[in-house]
Amino acid sequence: MRLKIILFCLCITCSYASLSSERLKVAFGNSLPPWVMPETENGILIDIISESLTPLGYEITNVYYPYARRILSYRQGLVDVVSDVNPEVIEREDLKGYFSDIAYTYTNYAFTLKSNNYQFKKISDLGNYRILSWQGATASLGPEYAEMALNNPFYSEHHNQALQLKMLFLDRVDVVQLDMQIFRYFRSSLAREGKINMQLEVDTFPLFGKNESGFLFRSIKARDTFNKQLKRLKKSGRYDQIYAYYVSIANE
Repeated sequence: MRLKIILFCLCITCSYASLSSERLKVAFGNSLPPWVMPETENGILIDIISESLTPLGYEITNVYYPYARRILSYRQGLVDVVSDVNPEVIEREDLKGYFSDIAYTYTNYAFTLKSNNYQFKKISDLGNYRILSWQGATASLGPEYAEMALNNPFYSEHHNQALQLKMLFLDRVDVVQLDMQIFRYFRSSLAREGKINMQLEVDTFPLFGKNESGFLFRSIKARDTFNKQLKRLKKSGRYDQIYAYYVSIANE
């Protein structure tokens, strides 16, 4: 009996040691506040994966890339997990791994200066306007968006979303396309820095719907653990607390 107990304890110890030594490098875009905030090593996405896995002994290292390079880093084997993917992205990029449950949702809008009085009803209406979007949008927002972008000689993408707002408020582009929370965050921060005129009003056009996203893992074990813990975060109310905290930052 004593031998069985000793062996059982050894198994538990070895199992815990194995778990606690598991390290995960996670690739994030580097300009996505309040979702990802490299300067402070936090944000909605970082807190979600960290609070899901670190209590179980996983050691997470956040790695930040210009948005499109996060996928390249995963394909090259430089990281163990990549954020901001969905089944369509995984299929198109031919990525190998294990996709998590949907962990968060971006809500994308077209933003314009109200003084221009644009009236957009559908994505194709954007076809002849100067549009500055986020890097990877063409590949992520469906065929109608991709066709519009392909046929629009004034369409461009950039990984720096603060730049998108600067260009809009300086009237150097007609439209910027980005998530509502990212827009609010940069509008507030750039206004505090005196880089844009907060008094300028904007129109918003909900043309793109919601972009449901999650994480792609190399390890099925880590993916399954994350999914279980994500459900617990939501059930406990902690998930909503994380989201509410960072939304409040974006709206300051």
